[in-house]
Formats: sequence, structure tokens, C-alpha cells
Amino acid sequence: MALLLASAPASGGTSKLWGAAGEAWTPTSRLPDYSHAGYHGGEAPLPEVPVVVNVTDFGAVGDGMTDDTDAFAAAIAAAENGAVFIPAGRYVITDVLRISKSNVVLRGEGSGPDGSVLFVSKSLADIYGPSRSWSWSGAFIELRPSQEVIATTATAVMTAASRGDTSLTVASTTGLAEGQLVELHQVDDGSGSLGRHLHNDQAEAGDCPYMVPLNLDSPLRIRSIDGGVVTFTQPLRTDVSLTWSPELQTHEVVEEVGVEHLRIEFIAVPYAGHLKEPGYNAITFTAVADGWVRDVTIVDADSGIFTGSYVKGLTLQEIALEGRQGHHGIALSYSADILVRDFNIANAWTHSLTVSARASGNVFSRGTGAEVLVLDHHGDSPFENLFTQLSAYTFVGSGGEDCTGPHGGARNTYWNLAAPMDVPLLWGHVQSNVVGEGLIVSDALTEEAQWYETVSALEPANLYEAQTSLRLCGELSSACDLGVYEPDTASCSVAPRPRGTACDDGDPDTDGDACSEGVCAGTSSWWCSYSPAAPGRGSSPLVLGLLLALSAAAASRRRGASSQWAVLSFEHEGRKKA
Repeated sequence: MALLLASAPASGGTSKLWGAAGEAWTPTSRLPDYSHAGYHGGEAPLPEVPVVVNVTDFGAVGDGMTDDTDAFAAAIAAAENGAVFIPAGRYVITDVLRISKSNVVLRGEGSGPDGSVLFVSKSLADIYGPSRSWSWSGAFIELRPSQEVIATTATAVMTAASRGDTSLTVASTTGLAEGQLVELHQVDDGSGSLGRHLHNDQAEAGDCPYMVPLNLDSPLRIRSIDGGVVTFTQPLRTDVSLTWSPELQTHEVVEEVGVEHLRIEFIAVPYAGHLKEPGYNAITFTAVADGWVRDVTIVDADSGIFTGSYVKGLTLQEIALEGRQGHHGIALSYSADILVRDFNIANAWTHSLTVSARASGNVFSRGTGAEVLVLDHHGDSPFENLFTQLSAYTFVGSGGEDCTGPHGGARNTYWNLAAPMDVPLLWGHVQSNVVGEGLIVSDALTEEAQWYETVSALEPANLYEAQTSLRLCGELSSACDLGVYEPDTASCSVAPRPRGTACDDGDPDTDGDACSEGVCAGTSSWWCSYSPAAPGRGSSPLVLGLLLALSAAAASRRRGASSQWAVLSFEHEGRKKA
């Protein structure tokens, strides 16, 4: 035991916004709650749905020469409640493939060159004609309802609420049900107050024609209904004011859809240039909830993955972008609570990762890039988005029209990115949270404006995972251990508390002790005991020695990965368009 403790790596520092295990944080603080991002809010792993059709049964050949588009379309149309299987091969695609019904998954046999390759030999301009819009919309795999999505009013909201509340009082609950997805719709009253609220009342929103009056649609899942009170599965991200005519709306939505284990290659042509893209775009989502893209490689695209209106609860994981330069790598607009994790961007993009158009609650986690990642904040009030554990990055390259207002709204958070950490100076006054090692500016821990906090070897290394652990695994906590969320399985296990955190086991002889890699270190010779996980919510009891070894190894990996990231510097190029 003494040898294990002596060899344990030194502990890192903690942020005043969080503490060691969330004790300094509340869901209503300036550090938002990001734990609801991803498929089913992180409460379920991505499913492995059964195969129900095979594209080869509908005539697909996969020889790299035959046009397989019609066979794919027929297979997708025939699929019900399962996966459309694409065996390894090279399939020529010349038109858009659409998934417009729930519970249908497009599944290949691998994202490598020898896996299931969709070779797209045309652009959207070739199919539909030239349009400037192909620079920011449209794709060859389209997941959305078959008809135009139109939201309709379900009921008016009768009372005001505050950010962090979980319930609203409504005029009627007719047509509403537990588990239903609704939109909390608010519209500015002409005073600009809604836009200012999205910037913590410290900046005006934009005044582009499509932003006046400003609308805000916040997708929420109903947990329960009691009389006229509707309670949701997550806290509100904004206040609700009766001056903004709040109401709950419903609309058609496609759920439980995915694209996985595929490689999408476009024809090898030179990049056409910024805002001249003909539309070699891979995947787009509109009005989709609880879907995913998993293990997908995209090569030589103008844009990789787009999300649009009424999108909530996606997980985009193990995404690889390769080939020539492109416009948007992964762009989230009008979307909420999307988790982008474990991705690698090997090529250059005008905008690597984009948040825009009131996107909120989205998380970019554990991402790397061969080029410096451009964290594009594209204007029109993207707020409360999280970037955590990313490799070298820059904010230069953030785009958007001048009329869209500040690049970012309130409480966007940058946690433990590659050092030295750049900061979003162009919109720092609207409550940006920047926490990590080697900030390029002096610390500024303001209450209402920027929060720039230098912390070496920051713990927790990943804010999303720490918050999800606190929400879903809190019942596993004990004197010396705590519950840890496992993203791959959406389950909880037990791990030692960080060194130095309170570790009182109730023994008067050890009262007030602190943890040393999960062990109560102090006046007593007795060590803390480890309690088993709660039934059905975690692992079986773990022996102390194994916990210590796992903790030391995990801490070493986290610090090692952080130190390996390289940083390149960019001169400021000024604001770019689109």
C-alpha cells in the first residue's frame, strides 16, 4: 500500500467553478449543465439494431463502377425498425439518399478503404443546379421528415420561469404526454430583450433580416405532467418571460436513426474556394432526435456534417475527416444537446467545428486535428456550448455576417484544451468560461463577464464526463470513492476520489482527513473501505489495489495526452464572412 501511494502521480488543480467533484457548482451557476448532451441525454448507449434489409438484395453491386443509388433508395424504403446493411465494397452514389422515418439505420462493414465505401461522383450543384446555399446546407445522406417541418402551438405558457428551472405552468395539457419532445418557443417583443438575454444582457443580438424578430426554440423532453404543470428532463437554459409570448410547440420528428461504419468519399477535385462550394457534402440532420453517426470517415468533402432546425440529442462519435481542404467540418446550427466526441480532423477546414444560430448545450469532447482546429463561432447567438479536451486550436476563422452580432452568446465554455489556451477575446465580455493550463491572458474571475482561470493539470480533465458522472452516478459516492460515467456504455463504475478531496469515513480518528489517490490519509492507520456500486447502476465491488492502479494509470494517460498536443499560432485575420 505504501509503495502504491508513493508511486501515484501528483494531483492536478481544480477550478473554482467546479471544485474536485462538483462541490463548488450548481446547475444555475455561470458554468452550464452540459450533462444532457448526446443520445438520450447520455442515459443509454448507442444501440446495435438488427439488420432487416441488405442493399445487395435490391441490386447493389459495390464494384466501384455500377450506379447503386436506386438499389440503396429501395432498400431504405423497404426497411422497418432496423438496419440497412451495406456489405464491404465500393458503391457509386449519384443522388441524395434520404432516411425519413424513425428506427432506420444505415450500417456498413467499416470506415476504412476496404470497408463499405460510398463513392459520390456528383455535387449537389450537378443534381439541383448551382446555389450559394450549398456552402452551408444540403448533403448526400439526409436524415429528416419527408415533408416540410412546420411547428404548431400545443399550449401557451402561463407563468414566467428562470434559467435552471425544470417546470412550466401551461394553459392546457391536452395533446401532451410523458416522454414527448416539445419546443419551448419564444419570440422577441421588439425591444431586443430576448437577444440581449442570450448575451447575458451585455450585448445586442444581430439584426440580419432573418433574425428580426428573434425566435428561440428550445427542445425539451417531458418527464411528467401534474395538473397544469409540465416538468422536463433537464433544466431550462434561459429565462422564460411572458413578454416573449412563450408557448410549447410540437412538430414532426424522426427518432432513433443513425449512420455507422461507413466511408464516404467524394470525387477528387480541387477545392472550389470559400462560398463557391458546389456541394460535396456528406450528412445533414433536420428535425431529428436521439440519433447518431458512429465510425464514419469522410474524404474530400466540401462540408462533413450539418445539423439544422429542431435537432436534439445526437451523438457524433469516431468521426474522421480526411482529404483536401473543405468549408465546414462539423457544423451545428439551431440545434441543442449534441455530443461530438472522439473525432479526428486530418485536413484543413475554413471552419473545423462550428456553432451558430442559437445552437446551445452542444459538446465537443476528446477531439484531435492534424491541422489546428478552428473553433468557429459563427454569430447569431450560439450560447452555452462546451469545448473540452481538444488538441491545438484557434478562434481565428470564426465567421458569420456582420449583421449576426457577436460571434458567441453567453456562457460558452472552454475546458482543458491544449495549452497554451487561447481565449475568445472578441466576445469575452458575454460570460465566456475559459479554464485550463497556460492561458495567454491574465486570470480574470469576474462574476458577470469573462472567467479566465489558469489551472495546471486540470481535474476533472473532461467537464462533460464529470458533470454526467455527478448527475447519473452520484449514488455511488462514498467516503473515498465516487461514481464515474463511462461514455461508451452509458453506465457507472467506481473510482477513487481525487487526491486531496474530503474523505471522511465517519471514524472520529480520521475525521477531516483528505484523500490520497482514493485513500484516507491522516492520523489513523486504518484505510477507508470501498462500498459497492448501487444495484443495477455500475460495476461489482473493486479491490482497493486495483482501484489505485487504475486511477494512477488513468491520471497518467490524461496528463500525457494533454502534454502531447502541439500548438500553432495564427495571426489575427479579422472577421470572415460565412
